[in-house]
Amino acid sequence: MSRFLASHDVDRDLPELLQEVRVAQTGGQLFFAFLFSVAFAPGFAELSEGQRTLYGWVLFVVATSMTVLVAPVAAHRWLFGQGLRRQLLVITHLLAVTGLWLLALGLLLGLTLIGSVVFPGTPPWLVGSSAVVIVLFWIVLPWATQRTTEHWRVGEQSAQDHANPPVSSATEEHP
Repeated sequence: MSRFLASHDVDRDLPELLQEVRVAQTGGQLFFAFLFSVAFAPGFAELSEGQRTLYGWVLFVVATSMTVLVAPVAAHRWLFGQGLRRQLLVITHLLAVTGLWLLALGLLLGLTLIGSVVFPGTPPWLVGSSAVVIVLFWIVLPWATQRTTEHWRVGEQSAQDHANPPVSSATEEHP
């Protein structure tokens, strides 16, 4: 984590990270509000016991996701003005990643529930393909970007080293 902190401009990164959390919160809150309304819909009584149990899990996971995604705001309020911006950046980063994972799980569980109502027997490809999309765009793309960027940085550093060889302070005498 010290490498993470050393390579970041905390004064710029913390507001950017908090803005990212706000975007995730909005989507999650809309999903959560939808879940609340489902329980009061006339067709809710027709759900099987298994579907109601799944609904309970979806509600729990999304509620937990929203709690975790809102937590950086509470941490910011508690730690504001105490000179702990670096620590707050680490906390906010960990909470954002955890909240996004929980939101992804909630989306997949919600899709499973909807699939079980709309497509009895829920085709596995429905949830599986959504899981693949989440993994591709939430994990593989950032990881590949990081790896490619590291490769470019190593190449740039190597090119700079060859273009500007170290100058020796000692002069060599030739006979």
